[in-house]
Parts: sequence; C-alpha cells; structure tokens
Amino acid sequence: MKATIRITVPWGNRTRWLALLAMMVCLSACVGPGLRPGPREPAPDPYFNHLFNRTGNGWTGGDGTLSVALADGRTLWLFGDSFLGTVNPDGTRPEETPLVRNCIVIQHGETLTTRTGGCPADPEAFFPPLPPGQWCWPADATVQNEKVLILLHSFRQGRPRLWDWQWTGTAVAELGLPQLHIERITPLAVANNVMYGAILERAEATYIFGVEERGSARWMHVARAPPGDFLGPWAFFDGKGWSPDPAATRPVLNGVSTQFAVVALADGLALVTMDNRVPFGADLVMYRAAAPRGPWRGPCRLYHAPEADGELVAYNPFIHPQFTAAGRLLVSYNLNHVSDPTALYRNATIYRPRFVRIDSTACPAP
Repeated sequence: MKATIRITVPWGNRTRWLALLAMMVCLSACVGPGLRPGPREPAPDPYFNHLFNRTGNGWTGGDGTLSVALADGRTLWLFGDSFLGTVNPDGTRPEETPLVRNCIVIQHGETLTTRTGGCPADPEAFFPPLPPGQWCWPADATVQNEKVLILLHSFRQGRPRLWDWQWTGTAVAELGLPQLHIERITPLAVANNVMYGAILERAEATYIFGVEERGSARWMHVARAPPGDFLGPWAFFDGKGWSPDPAATRPVLNGVSTQFAVVALADGLALVTMDNRVPFGADLVMYRAAAPRGPWRGPCRLYHAPEADGELVAYNPFIHPQFTAAGRLLVSYNLNHVSDPTALYRNATIYRPRFVRIDSTACPAP
C-alpha cells in the first residue's frame, strides 16, 4: 500500500511558492546532463603533506618529488638533493646530516623505504654521476617492458657559489622490476641544447617534452619515441611535422619552468608549470592542448604557493596522476631558500614538497 503525502499551500503564499518552484527547476536545469558544476578551489592535501613530514629512518627532505606507479601497487618516488638521517625534536637538522645528490623512495601503502648508494654509514647518490665529478638529478620516469626508465640530467658546478651549475647532458637509467636495481645507464644521443624531462605515454607514441633556455626565457620542445620503445629512434617536432633530425626541433611554447608535468585528461592534455614569465614566480599555472605539438593555450592560474615570500622560492611542480581522486589532480611543488643553505638545517620543514589538490576542470578544454 502506498502512502500519499499531501502538501497544502495557503493561498496567501502561493505566489512565493511558485517563485521558489521555478527557481528550483532552473537550478536543476543548470546542472543537468551534459553540464558540470564549476571547478572546486585548490587546497593543500593533508594526507601527502603528512606522509612526507619525515623525521627519521631515511629521507627527511629533498626536492624533485617525481613519482611513477608500479604494476604491483607500489609507487616509486624520485628525489634530487636529499637529506637523510634524523630531524631533532625541535625541527632542526644536526650539522652532520648526510646529503646525497639523489635517492629513491619506495611507497607501499603508508610505508616509505629510502634507497641510496654507498652504505648506511657513508651513503651516496642512488644514481652515480656520469662522468665522475658531476652529479645526476632525476627528471621523469615511465614503465615499459618490465623496466622503469628514468631520465637523468647531469650537472657540474660552475663558479663556487649557490645556484651556479651547468647542465651537461641527459641519460636514461633502467631499473629492473620488481627489485628496482640499476641495470644500465645510457647517455641520450640528442644534441640540440634541449633538456628533455617530461614524459607522456600515449597509444600512438611516447612523447618527451624538454626545455631550451634562452637567457631568462625557457622554451618548450617536444619529441616522440615509438610506443613501448623509449630508447628507440626519436622524432622531433619541427614546426610542421616530425623530423628524425634533433637540430630540426622548434619550440611550441614559451614561459615554462625548468621542470613541469604533462598529463592526459578526458578532454585533452594539461601542462602544469610554475609561471616562468615572472622571475621566481610563485604561481602554479596550467596550459591546455588537444595534441602534444599544440597549440598550447593559457596560462590559467591554478594556485599561489603561500610559502614563497622572496626568501623562499617555489619550483619544480609535478603531477602524480595515479593519485587522482574525484577529478582532483595531486600536484606537488618544492621549496628552497634563495640565499641561505643553513636555513634548511635550522628549519627542516622548508626543504620538503608541498602537495595540493587541483580540480582537473579548473582550466577550459582546448
């Protein structure tokens, strides 16, 4: 038996009731099929910010903050310069804290395991320098044919002062699965002054995005490798099509930071970068395109790093697509002190990634 509920509207309130009903119909139509509500505001991600608030047992701070999902459910995190050891209860670092040029951190659930070279008493970089006297910083990674392939940038020190280093080349490291041991490191034979460091896997090809520095301007280039064959022959976008000649490459976008990330969304591609049109800019911005070669449209402002204050700078944003939740991308950026390296010992919270959630619909589709 069905119960009937009768709503009685007094005649004196009928006009108000009809107006309310009309408004409800209108609101229903505005979010009906085929339309989406507006993007949600970006916000810090408490889980990942807490997860990387490490005070002991391995990695306690670093930059880079790249990640790649592994088929067994683990995530491989890649860091550049990294502090190891412990953090004092007052948030300072001991003066003897080890610093290595790179390391990996393996996440299994909420457990993070740090791996370096050397031995616990005398740790070294996980990825050895090529050649000796230089160092490697990881740029991006992908998984193909039961191996993790990692782009490594080699650097050497210029004048003995902060921030004065020179990029000397790029190599590809291969880690075997599931042990994640280095099998080989192969120099990338691409001589066109482009520092390739962002990978996008697509069915038709693997795309690799890089940066050419012209003074303070940074121009993005794009190359592609055969699908599933990252070390196969690359082709380079020459402004019209794809050429086998690395020197034929032409830029497709100006204003990116040294490192950035590109992901595929349901309605096209998204590129997240610091806004390099402003020196030491603290704004995370997004560009959109239908294809890797562009045209890239934007920028659309996503988030302002609140910690950046002139002394602290925000840099190296990356997207971690395996952790996308409810249409919200997980994006990280790093912090460092512009002029005082000892600040990282006085305050261990500075030199750690910050994680924010960004709505994937925040910027218009291409």
